[in-house]
Amino acid sequence: MLLSHKEIVIRLLVALIVGTVLGIERTKAGKPAGVRTHALVCITSTMISIVSAYGFGEFVNDKGIISMDPARLIVGIITGIGFLGAGIIWKDTSHGDVRGLTTAANIWASAALGIAIGLGHYFLVFCTVLAIFIALRLGVVLVNIGLIKYDTEDRRRVFNSSRD
Repeated sequence: MLLSHKEIVIRLLVALIVGTVLGIERTKAGKPAGVRTHALVCITSTMISIVSAYGFGEFVNDKGIISMDPARLIVGIITGIGFLGAGIIWKDTSHGDVRGLTTAANIWASAALGIAIGLGHYFLVFCTVLAIFIALRLGVVLVNIGLIKYDTEDRRRVFNSSRD
């Protein structure tokens, strides 16, 4: 069974909304992983789930038996990227905040996008990239409309732009 383009868009939009809501709550609580990080992780997890559930039809033979297990390689990619992402996150003692969370999430998202591209899910990749770009801009938008005081991840950019 394949998903329609409409269903892919709906699932990614729901992921964007859910990640954003969770990120807003964390931002208001003063936690380092805010809107962008939660949105990226939720969007990318949704995309990986779609690939896992619907992306291996070409590996099923005429008898309905999977001829190989490409998921094993994908698990290896995701695990390896997790270690890379963990190395990017650090605590900035001069400012007292955690740095690199969104970059780590973005690298994880890039790995997931690479998996989907490798499996030929171009429309899914296009929609996911669009949702990720929206998620990466949400912090400033939410500050500007007054929904959150500031996004911890965008603190320096928000404060510097308000001085201009």
